[in-house]
Amino acid sequence: MVTGSFFEELLFRIDAHNLAVRSEQLRARLKLFPYMLLGQVLSEPIFVWLMWGADSHRELLLWISCAYLLHLAEFVTWLGYRDRADTAGECREWSRRFLWFSLVVGMMWGFATLFFFPPVLLDQVLLICLMLGLAAGATSMNATHPPAFYAYLFGLMLPLIFRVAVEQDETHIALAIMLLLFMAVMLGAGQFLSRLIMQSLRQRFVNQSLAKQLEQLNNGLEAMVRERTEQLQRKTEEVSQIRDVTIIAMATLAETRDQETGNHLKRTQTYIRALAMQLRSHPRFSAYLSDDYIESLYKLAPLHDIGKVGIPDHILLKQGKLTPEEYEIMKTHPTLGGEALAAAEASLPAPNRFLHIGREIASGHHEKWDGSGYPNGLKGDGIPISARLMALADVYDALICKRVYKKALSHEDAVAFIVEGRGQHFDPDVVDAFLSIQTEFMQIAERFSD
Repeated sequence: MVTGSFFEELLFRIDAHNLAVRSEQLRARLKLFPYMLLGQVLSEPIFVWLMWGADSHRELLLWISCAYLLHLAEFVTWLGYRDRADTAGECREWSRRFLWFSLVVGMMWGFATLFFFPPVLLDQVLLICLMLGLAAGATSMNATHPPAFYAYLFGLMLPLIFRVAVEQDETHIALAIMLLLFMAVMLGAGQFLSRLIMQSLRQRFVNQSLAKQLEQLNNGLEAMVRERTEQLQRKTEEVSQIRDVTIIAMATLAETRDQETGNHLKRTQTYIRALAMQLRSHPRFSAYLSDDYIESLYKLAPLHDIGKVGIPDHILLKQGKLTPEEYEIMKTHPTLGGEALAAAEASLPAPNRFLHIGREIASGHHEKWDGSGYPNGLKGDGIPISARLMALADVYDALICKRVYKKALSHEDAVAFIVEGRGQHFDPDVVDAFLSIQTEFMQIAERFSD
């Protein structure tokens, strides 16, 4: 198994299946290449210095010159092709370059020990230490390309071991055995690092693939959520539109039995919204008059007289003044409207705030601040806010509009009437808000005039 793995790494096959991993290995080797080259360039003068007193200076200078020329060729090749490691062909080309450069440099060092081996044991030990340092550095920096590592290590260590062993004394034989053991350790360490790097790279690509799949899945889910959200929004808008149309249809149906016009609905709902907007910052009302609440008031205001559907025609359509008995029957329309909306609310599986507001408006818009109103004689804050706002809006519109049984009052007379009812018919704060925007009321009346 170890031998198979060794030869598999030594061959360093590159194909479509492992191209991504091999490309990353070679790119890592390319990044480290300048540092490896610098290590060689700095180590070679040390070798010449160690050998300077024992060997021919000319041969040493020739050796280091050849070494520097070789390194220059390596550097020029790296500089020109360092960004080309994407395709299988480019990766194979770099694998061959690394292999041959490492083999030649390793053999250059190895054969230097054959020709420049010092006679003094201390110098020999220093040379061996230098060579071991080069081998250890190659192990750590060549792990991403095992062929280059093996070529450099064998080219460097085998001639050195041979040269030490040929001395044939006990000391040198022991040194040779030590060097063999060191080479075996370096081979094992290089193989371990190579496997570790390979597993790390493979896992990284697996993680990237899984992350890409997860991203695609998330995108699909997000698209589904967006689609469902859009569908829900469309359905909600449709339901809201149907609800609003139904409210207008019901209110209009009630108005067909009365002398009031459709513009009365537009005016009163616009009045009530203007009042609510003015009062929303008031301490007594700010907790209630949210945007949603005000929008509900606006939409539900047309239902304030829905109970008139239950009033007999001879009373509802009477041209003259109602008798006390007829007036009592007329006064039941808030109760009829409130009960109708209460029944609709009760048919739902849970209480409905929207219908509850409509019920408050329908049943409470004839209540008065001092408790003298109908149908329940509610007083002060016991009257729902929605009903208090509707009361003023409804009275103002009734005052300024002409009916068969009365003349239309001017805006000023209507304002005077409402001021007179402050604290009796109407909530004082609602009257104050009305006075501050009375010009807006007059503009609304003109915009939606009959």
